[in-house]
Amino acid sequence: MNAQERNRTNWWLWIGVALTVFKLWLTRSQPVFAIGNASLDDRLVLELAQSLVRGEWLGSYNEGTLAKGAGYSLFIALAFYLGVPLGLAQQGLYALACALFSRALKPVGNSFTQLLVYLTLLWNPMSYEAPTMGRIMRQHLVTPLGIMIFASLVALYLRRTETFKNQWPWIIMGGFATGIFWITREESVWILPSILLLLGAIGFQGWKTSRPKYIALCLIGLSCAMTPSLWVSLKNHQHYGWFGTVEFKASEFKSAYGSLQRVKVGPELAQVPVSREARAAIYQVSPAFASLKPWLEREEWTNEGPTPADRQIKGGWFMWALRESVAHSGQAPDARSALAFYQILANEVNAASDAGLLPARPRSDSLIPPIRANDLSDITRTSLWFADFVASFTSFSAYPQLSVGDREELKLFHDLTGDRISSSIRAPEIERPNQKIMQLHKMNLLQRIGTNLGSFFFAICFVTHLIILTRIVQLFRSRSLSYPIVLAAAAWGGVAVFILINALVHVLSFSVIAVSTFAPIYPLLIIFHIAVFWDAYSAWFSKTNQINRDQISA
Repeated sequence: MNAQERNRTNWWLWIGVALTVFKLWLTRSQPVFAIGNASLDDRLVLELAQSLVRGEWLGSYNEGTLAKGAGYSLFIALAFYLGVPLGLAQQGLYALACALFSRALKPVGNSFTQLLVYLTLLWNPMSYEAPTMGRIMRQHLVTPLGIMIFASLVALYLRRTETFKNQWPWIIMGGFATGIFWITREESVWILPSILLLLGAIGFQGWKTSRPKYIALCLIGLSCAMTPSLWVSLKNHQHYGWFGTVEFKASEFKSAYGSLQRVKVGPELAQVPVSREARAAIYQVSPAFASLKPWLEREEWTNEGPTPADRQIKGGWFMWALRESVAHSGQAPDARSALAFYQILANEVNAASDAGLLPARPRSDSLIPPIRANDLSDITRTSLWFADFVASFTSFSAYPQLSVGDREELKLFHDLTGDRISSSIRAPEIERPNQKIMQLHKMNLLQRIGTNLGSFFFAICFVTHLIILTRIVQLFRSRSLSYPIVLAAAAWGGVAVFILINALVHVLSFSVIAVSTFAPIYPLLIIFHIAVFWDAYSAWFSKTNQINRDQISA
């Protein structure tokens, strides 16, 4: 690289740094939207982080201790130890992930194209959406980790002919990103098809060129990916007597939940996995389930209805009602005891169903509710609705909501995040008029930027889908395949699988329509756009070169 090229590279670098600092400066105006009484969501994650900060692992065992992946709580504790406000840490990690993806493309792009890719991902409007993403949510960690996973796999493919020295940092980063991704949310399986597709592209080339090196890289990556789960499982075994990460993934819990869902007594109601009538029938044949009745039948879990008989426990709450009832009944002093009880419950209910004492569907040890024939049209319709919601960047807003709770309920949010909390009706902020005016100016600017970029990405979505359909026809005719198309397929596939999973949840269990739900796939949609333009440019460039060669030879 000569002096002129170095100067040009430095200019692009400093522009990227300046625009990153500008975004961080703007987003510091957005306070945390705290829901002080969200004992199963935001508050639970912070309580687990508080125990980590105090050196107590995840705290004393209760129904919430092993209900959510520990990854985000570990991240909050790390930010707390480092003295970095949580909002700044989250935005910084997202910027780092975008930079890594841009860096992964270095073998095929100059400094300007890398900057363009970086800024396109960095200014994703949903990375500073405030009404839902202003909360304490695990998506703040899952989203950058997903980008890092894609970055590592792209980097490894583009560096497949390089030395091991240039490859091992990417495989280690990708392995640990995958491992932490896996211990952060319970439905992480949605990204596996994308990972396998990109790994297949690497393996296809690596197996032909250097099998020993390819096998070594796979082993290193697998070891790194398994390490977070093994470490968390060992810590859980040490403190709670169970080797595992999250109880929702435990076979005993899935077996118990599945056994209850298979019972066919009473009306089949949308989003109700186990009806009031089904519970009443199960109490008669399962002593384990009957022991939960005093706690499970409390009206605090039921949704509103015109009469008490119409009030049911919907899917988004039944699993929590079940877990809390087991804890309150004294059946779960630790994780091992809790899971042993779930297995007894499953055995009793399945035995009664198999013996014909309960009308039941075939056995299914799964948390997924039974899908009826009339659900399929609803799932299809919901999937299309969600696809439009994501592609159009609907519901963007840079303005946070009022927090919920009094000073005592919000104290933990203030303490662990190190950030400003949006004002609450029961806990108003001390008035700071000059600060308020400055913060409002920043949020107004974020609103304008995000709204315009959302409209831009929506328009680009039509263009990229038209381009890729044309390219697929061309590639099919020529019986060839380009790597950017593989990357586009992996990104598009990840978006599609995620939308389908959430459509199932929405139809069968509870409403999930919110920006925060789809936060992890907005960057993948942008990566899809990048890959399509990369492929189109490469195809056009190679065709132009061929025309020039033909003209020269003529």
